[in-house]
Amino acid sequence: MLKRMGCVLLDLVYPPRCPGCGCSVEVHGNWCPPCFAKIWQPRMISGSHKAGKLDGCYALTSYSGDMKKILRALKYSRALKYEKGCQYILDAFPWQDRFARIDAVVPVPLSTRRMYKRGYNQTEVIFRPWVERYGCWKDLLERVRSTEAQWHLTKQQREKNLKRAFEINKDSFCITGTHLLLVDVMTLGLIQNNKKCA
Repeated sequence: MLKRMGCVLLDLVYPPRCPGCGCSVEVHGNWCPPCFAKIWQPRMISGSHKAGKLDGCYALTSYSGDMKKILRALKYSRALKYEKGCQYILDAFPWQDRFARIDAVVPVPLSTRRMYKRGYNQTEVIFRPWVERYGCWKDLLERVRSTEAQWHLTKQQREKNLKRAFEINKDSFCITGTHLLLVDVMTLGLIQNNKKCA
């Protein structure tokens, strides 16, 4: 009862708005149909299943327009109000059957320096509430060295930049024979139709 009253008061002070255009919506985090239609682009990234033992890489939207605005605000301006808008997108994930094979979901960690500067990992803010409704969140990766910002590097330079930047925290979870879902906010890399994904 108290929780419901709190939600009503919150809606009165901060009415629910579409993360894209700002028009009124029923619930915080909901997108209006026109804005959602613009950003909703679920697909498997072409050729991603060929990389080693990776079954595939899925993208739900592209790093452009409203999504670029939201992700940049989350990443650089502490705009945590957009977390629910990201949850709305993830809740529409069209391949729910794939979760049956997943043993754990693993986030890509930030460097210690960036974590200290930002105060949070945007990947965890976006994905963890969604993941914990379906599966097991595990911080299996450790970033063992800092890397350069990727945006100005070529594909070959990015690969070199990330080489040996991560190690598996073997003490926390036995990964032998497991199926892991790696989650991250990807804003670099050529994919289908030469778009960037998020």
